[in-house]
Amino acid sequence: MNDLLQKFAVTALSVTMVTSSFGLIVSPNAAYAADDTAATTTSTGVTQAYESLFQTDNVIDINVTIDDADWESMLESPLDKDYKKVTVEVDGNKLDNVGFSTKGNLTLKSVASMEDSDRYSFRLKFDKYDKTQTLLGLDKMVLNNNYADPSYMREVLHYEALRSIGMDVPMTNYVNLYVNGELVGFYTGVEAVDDSYLERNYGEDYEDGVLYDTDERSYLQYEEGSEYSTLTEDLGTDENKTKLKNFIKTLNDMPEGEKGDIESVLDVDSALQYIAGNMVFGNYDSYNGDKGHNYMLYSDADGKFTVVPWDFNMSFNGYSGGGGRGTTTTGSATTNTNATNVSVDEPVLGISMENVPMINNLLAVPEYKEKYLSYVNELTDYLEGIQDRITELADVIRPYVEADPTKFYTTEQFESNIAYSAGADTSGGMGGTPPEGFEGMTPPEGMTPPEGIEGMTPPDGTTPPSQPDGTSGTEPTDAAGGTGNTQTRPGGNFGGGGGMGSMAAGSLTTFALNRLANLQEQLGREVTPLPETTEDAGSEASSETGTTDKTIFVTLDGQAISFPDQDPLEQSGRVMVPVNAILEALGAEVTWDKTAKTVTAVLNDQTLVLQIGSSTATVNGETLDIDAPAIIQNSRTLVPVRFISEGLGLTVDWDQTAAQVSLTSK
Repeated sequence: MNDLLQKFAVTALSVTMVTSSFGLIVSPNAAYAADDTAATTTSTGVTQAYESLFQTDNVIDINVTIDDADWESMLESPLDKDYKKVTVEVDGNKLDNVGFSTKGNLTLKSVASMEDSDRYSFRLKFDKYDKTQTLLGLDKMVLNNNYADPSYMREVLHYEALRSIGMDVPMTNYVNLYVNGELVGFYTGVEAVDDSYLERNYGEDYEDGVLYDTDERSYLQYEEGSEYSTLTEDLGTDENKTKLKNFIKTLNDMPEGEKGDIESVLDVDSALQYIAGNMVFGNYDSYNGDKGHNYMLYSDADGKFTVVPWDFNMSFNGYSGGGGRGTTTTGSATTNTNATNVSVDEPVLGISMENVPMINNLLAVPEYKEKYLSYVNELTDYLEGIQDRITELADVIRPYVEADPTKFYTTEQFESNIAYSAGADTSGGMGGTPPEGFEGMTPPEGMTPPEGIEGMTPPDGTTPPSQPDGTSGTEPTDAAGGTGNTQTRPGGNFGGGGGMGSMAAGSLTTFALNRLANLQEQLGREVTPLPETTEDAGSEASSETGTTDKTIFVTLDGQAISFPDQDPLEQSGRVMVPVNAILEALGAEVTWDKTAKTVTAVLNDQTLVLQIGSSTATVNGETLDIDAPAIIQNSRTLVPVRFISEGLGLTVDWDQTAAQVSLTSK
C-alpha cells in the first residue's frame, strides 16, 4: 500500500468486485472506499447486511418494474411525490410491493421545468406497503440525479471524508437505474436517514429517540414561545417538541466561552465534525451558509442530540450563496462570501457567526475550538490526496458517465469538472449552461428560476461541444459525445446532456486544490504548489507537467497531421492526441462501435481495440496498459501520446519548445 493510501485508510484493505450490465469492475480503493461497515458502525450500532451494497466505489444495477400508467402519472406530476407500488431488483435482490417516488425540492422543480428532461431523483421505500419488509435490513434509499454536479463526485467525496474522521454518516454507492428494462441513467445512491440508518448507528434502542429534519432557516436561534416550524419530526415523537426546545435553549444559553450544560443535550463532536467538513470542502448549502438547512438532528431517549449530515450535492463550492464574492460588511458584521478562503476561525459564508449559535457558541469554548481544529487538520490531510482520489474515482465511473443516456452534462463537461484549470474562478459557485430553452420558460406554480441563472457561463469557460460538419461514422456523434438520448418515454422525455444542468458547479479539482493551499497556509502547514498548466506554464512544457498555450503540432514521418475537429490537448499532465487521425494517416481501417464504445483499428497484421474510459487496450488480443484512459472530446477519441508508441509501435519525440509531437514509423 502506498503512502497516500496509508494516510487515509480507516479500515483494512479490501477489493470490491462489482458485476453490472457493463461487466466486471475491480476497485482496489480500500483507503477511500474501504469496507464502509467498519468505518460507519459505532460501538452501539448494529451491523446490517445491506452495508455490502454501499462500498463507496460500488456500481450496482437497480431494476424497477412499474405499471405503465403509474410511470406515466409520475412523470406527468413529479411535484406530487406520490409513491407508486413497484417490483424492484437491487444488485440481484428482488422485492415486490416497494414504494417508488420522485424526491427533492428546488432540483425537482427545476427538472420539472425542463422541456426535454424527466431525469428526476427518486426514493425507494422498501417497507412502504409491508412494514416487515426490508432490503437486507435497509428500509429506504435515495437515488440522486447529480443535477448540479457534472463530476458525479461531490456527495460521495464529502461523505467519504467525514467517514474517514469517524463521523456517523449515510453510506453511498453508484447506481445504474433501469425502469421497465430501459436504462434511465447513472445515479448516486445514498442510504436514507431512516429506521435502518438509526439502528445501524445508534443501536436497537433508537426507537426511543426522535429524528428531526430541517427546512431552510433552521438556524437554531432561541425564540421565546416558538414552535420552530422549520424543524419537523421525521421519526419518533417529541411531545410539544419539548426535547428540541430544551436543546435550542441550552445551546443559546451557553455562557460566553464556557460549556454550560451543552454536553447534556448535544453530542458536541458530531456538530464540530459537521461544521469542519462544510468549511473545509466549501459546502455552504448547509448550516454554515445562508440557507441554514441540509442536516438532521437525532435525539436519544434522554434528549441528547446528534447532528446527522445530509445532502452534499453542492459541496466543493457548488453553491454560491451569500449574494456575491469577496466580503461584505453590514454594520459591524463582516460576512465572508468566498468559499476558497473562508477563515477556519469563522467557518460561515453568506451569514454572520452571531446568527448560527451552534457554530458561534461552540467555537467560543477553547476546548471545543481545539477539537474542531483537529478535525480541520484531519480533513486537510484527506484533501491533500484529493487529486489522486478524483482521478481514481473517475477511472471507475467514466464508462458509466459516458453511457448515461440522460446526463445533464456532456462528457466534455464531466472531464472539465474533474480537471484543474489555473484560469478558473475559484471563488464562484455555480457556473454552467442553462437548460436549453430555459430562457422565457414558465416555472412551475410557486417557483422562481434558480438564483443566479441569468448570465451563467459554462464551467471553466467551456461550452457544450457541437457536432462538426461532416463527421465520419467511425467515431461517436451522439451519446458518446455527451449529447444525450432523446428517446421518448411514457409521459415524458428523458433526454439529457448538452449542458442541461442549469446550476452546474465549477471545476471540483480547481476548487479543491486552491482550498487546500489556503487551508495549509492558515494552519501553518507546508503549502502544496498548485499544478502547472497550459495557462501558466509560459514557455516551459513537458509531457509530465503540461504543454504551453501554443497549438500542439503532430507530424508523422515528417508530414504534418491535420486535426480538423479537435486539436491535441494537455489534460492532467498528459498530452492527449486524437487517435483516429493518426490511425488513418497510417492507413489503418478504423471502425467505431457505438454500443460497446470501442475503436477498432486494423493495420497490416495488427488489430487494435481501444475502449473509451478504459486504462487498457488490446493488440491482437494481448492486453496493453495505458497511462490514462481514452476520452471523448468534441466527438473525437483522444489517447495519451505514450500510447502511440506502445500501442502502434511508433517512435515518439516531444519538442517542448515548439510544442510538437514527432512520430516516426519503425
